[in-house]
Amino acid sequence: MKKVLYLIALFISIGIFALAWNYSRNRLPTPETPFASIGPETKIVDASSDLGKSIIASARNQIGVVIKYDTAYFADALVPPDSGVCADVVWRALKDNGYDLRTEVDNDIKNNPNDYPNVDQPDNAIDFRRVKNLKVFFDKYAKSLTLDVISGSIENLSYWQAGDLVTFAPLPESGLTHIAIVSDKRRRDGVPLLIHNYGRGTVEDDYLTNWPSEITGHYRLDKLIKKD
Repeated sequence: MKKVLYLIALFISIGIFALAWNYSRNRLPTPETPFASIGPETKIVDASSDLGKSIIASARNQIGVVIKYDTAYFADALVPPDSGVCADVVWRALKDNGYDLRTEVDNDIKNNPNDYPNVDQPDNAIDFRRVKNLKVFFDKYAKSLTLDVISGSIENLSYWQAGDLVTFAPLPESGLTHIAIVSDKRRRDGVPLLIHNYGRGTVEDDYLTNWPSEITGHYRLDKLIKKD
């Protein structure tokens, strides 16, 4: 009898795992080009600044540490160190480099409330974690660059450098917007990878041209961040 119950429990567990795996595959976009396709074929000059490289290093340090995706509201912005959303990858990387994105966004919302149509009541515990607000902020203060990504084009892809930020339009089904950091690793055709959190914790993978909504912003922070 115990053996029968064990087998039933085993089959139920396998079934639940299969359903969860299938749901995950159907819910999240899958890269068309595998990670293994990274290579040196398209020679793109590394023109990223020291700051850009430092931002990437900080973002990459989150991989394996931030392992959850959590949209919950956290009082005083005390996001657990092992979780968060896409925007948390950004502010954590900037904080490591001496820039307090939370304070800067909060001050700008207070001083220029009409610039932020998505903010009804300012709340510095969450406003800097919302991509719509970050896009307004970066549109104002960061250097805006091309939105085009042309595979194999050295001229075009040279505009996409490590530490740049990229925002995406709302996803068709969920309506969620997205933000990511451009990696210093590239595919064979020169298109860079992204470091971001879209549901599986902070990861580095091939989504710049594979994300299922269009690019809405491409920013460089060299003139935004003033380090001491």
